[in-house]
This record gives sequence, C-alpha cells and structure tokens, in this order.
Amino acid sequence: MSNSCELCGRDKPLTKHHLIPRAVHGKTRFRRRYTKVEMHTRSIRICRLCHNGIHDLIPDEKLLAEHFNTLAALLTHEGLQRHIAWVRKQK
Repeated sequence: MSNSCELCGRDKPLTKHHLIPRAVHGKTRFRRRYTKVEMHTRSIRICRLCHNGIHDLIPDEKLLAEHFNTLAALLTHEGLQRHIAWVRKQK
C-alpha cells in the first residue's frame, strides 16, 4: 500500500477520509441512496493537512455527503484546489 496522499501526492502518514461522512450514515436520505457497505467503505487515504483542509473548507457534513462524495468531486472545489497546491509545497 502506498503512503502517498490521494490529494497532494506527498509521502506522509495517511488518514482515512470517509467520502460519505459518518455523521450522515443514520439519516434516511443517505440510507436510501447508499448501501451500508458503501457508506463505510467509500473513502480515500489522505495526509492530515489535506484532511484538515477538507473539513475546514467544507465543514457541512451533509454538503460533503451530497456534493463531494467522490475524489473527482472534491477536486472540483476551488478552495480545496488552492489548499492542495499549498500543501504540495510543504515538507
């Protein structure tokens, strides 16, 4: 398994980011849309700086679950794009 962040590409210790946040797993809207397995396994492995950036820039768990539930969708967020560019310059 690679230690490269799926967002910035740096080789750092990785954390698991749930693309469908755990906070919405019990909500009916999301239980109808996704299987239990999909909610628990749809994730990406990212460094702590990128993980913090996601939650700082998109603090609403429902918004994350509805609009940013794939890696490709996350990469469309302009603020996150700028954050990732900044993170890539860090050691």
